[in-house]
This record gives sequence, C-alpha cells and structure tokens, in this order.
Amino acid sequence: MPLNNPHALNVLFALEISSTRMVSVMVVETDLQLNVKHPRHEAEAVNKLVSDARKYLETNADQVTNIKIISICDNQV
Repeated sequence: MPLNNPHALNVLFALEISSTRMVSVMVVETDLQLNVKHPRHEAEAVNKLVSDARKYLETNADQVTNIKIISICDNQV
C-alpha cells in the first residue's frame, strides 16, 4: 500500500545505521511548507500528511520503522 496523499510527491527508502542498530526509514518529499512560521504553511494539509504517514506506518511496521517528511517546495525561509 503506497502512502496515499496528494502532497507526497516522492517516496524513497533509506537505512539509518548507528553502532548499535539499524532503522528502516521511508523518506517522503512534499510540496508543503513545513515551517509553521512561514506564511505559506498550510497546517491542515501538513497534519493530514502526518496522519496519512502514521496510518502507513501502522499497517507496514514490519517494513518501515520511521518516516521522515522533507519539504522540497521552493518557498523556504
């Protein structure tokens, strides 16, 4: 099941490795502004993306441990 959200533009998978453990990470690239102080921040859309990511994590916990959301919008502060 893919992450179903119109603001999840690209999904990548990565591994985070420390000296004691390895964690599988799904990296979600979004067009949303994540900085809450930015005038183009859309809190409702960000909250929906986070909610959808959590649902994905719940149903795919055997494959993904963490999800990281990264903004790739061109209106960064």
